[in-house]
Amino acid sequence: MLAPCFGARPAVSGDYGGTKGGPKPRHPRIMLKLLKDPLLHFLALGACLFAVSALRGGDAEAPERIIVDAAEIERLRDATALMRGRPPTRDELLEVVEPAIRDEVLYREALALGLDVDDDEVRRRLIEKMQYLTQDLADPEPPSEEALRQFYEGSPQRFTIPERVTFEQVFFSPQMRGEALDTDVAAGLAALQAGADPAEVGDRTPLQLRFEEAARERVAVLFGDELTEALFGAEPGSWSGPYRSDFGLHLVRLVAHQPPRLPPFAEVRDQVLETYAAEQRGERNEAEYRRMRARYDVVIDWPDELGEADR
Repeated sequence: MLAPCFGARPAVSGDYGGTKGGPKPRHPRIMLKLLKDPLLHFLALGACLFAVSALRGGDAEAPERIIVDAAEIERLRDATALMRGRPPTRDELLEVVEPAIRDEVLYREALALGLDVDDDEVRRRLIEKMQYLTQDLADPEPPSEEALRQFYEGSPQRFTIPERVTFEQVFFSPQMRGEALDTDVAAGLAALQAGADPAEVGDRTPLQLRFEEAARERVAVLFGDELTEALFGAEPGSWSGPYRSDFGLHLVRLVAHQPPRLPPFAEVRDQVLETYAAEQRGERNEAEYRRMRARYDVVIDWPDELGEADR
């Protein structure tokens, strides 16, 4: 087993200067004694280990160093003293430190086994940490009033309050009313137009009876496009309907309609400043990403069906 370390091979005919039946090897007893010598075995084993170590780039048995520095010990000691009401002993501190050492050992062993490779969760966490390190680390310089005003005037759509409606609605349930649904809705509409209290007409529902200054998007999500278009195109004051939603049928009355409005700069200055700062941070974040991306040769292997023009 030791022969490969020295490049030795089994003896064959002629190894000792003769052919079969020729002269016998010289000093056979001395050679046999040397081969059985433990010191020779030890030296051979050492040579093998040295060769393996050289191939691996160093001493494979040398342990990696894990350092828990004095600053970390001080932090743990202060935290432990605060919890226990007294300074901890060295043994008590060791009990606190050992879990952190265990985590570090397991972490390094996991890396050594390549458990971080092709792991989507590890990849996601590393991406998140890199985003944290490279984005929004510093607020932009405070802009001048003139810069803020120019930003406000250059993008009024960002600060325009969309049109809103205040309205009341009465609900009729198809499940509860059954075949009488249409008749009940018509009777309900007549009652409301005659001045009946909306709370006394229709069926109970989790939806509010009255919505204050609701934006178009909110109304559409709750009631669908049919009722939304009717509300935003109606004149305030009269009950109308029915309009169908995913819940059932609704009678509605528009109370007030507020058209889109661009508030004056002084009214929305804080919002302008917040939006301006967010845009500046976004531009810096994108510039930093572009700087990092430029360090890579990105190759996109487009499918053939996209054609050369789309590559």
